[in-house]
Amino acid sequence: MPKSKIVLTAAILLLANLAAAAQDARFPNLDTQKLCRNRAKSTEEMTGDKAVSAKTLDTCMRSEREARDALVAAWKDIPPTYKASCIKPEVFSASYAEWISCLELNIDVKKLRKKQ
Repeated sequence: MPKSKIVLTAAILLLANLAAAAQDARFPNLDTQKLCRNRAKSTEEMTGDKAVSAKTLDTCMRSEREARDALVAAWKDIPPTYKASCIKPEVFSASYAEWISCLELNIDVKKLRKKQ
């Protein structure tokens, strides 16, 4: 392989790694109020009960706040591969609580693989 091709390949790999590191350092912010309002609205539509809707909103907001706090605290320790597979703000109803579940599944799978 010619030297120029090797240098170009190395430069591309370096830039890709830098971009991944920059993405990895930023914590994604979600509009949890919108998410929880949508869930509460769906609950109200299914049940026809505004009281259940209000409780759903409160429970959702509390759960998302706790999940966000946990993710922020652990962010620097979460492997980039886990982030890449679980932390997807652009996915349909992104949720901090759902991300934690995904990360926990990745951890469990890794443990199971080590046992085998």
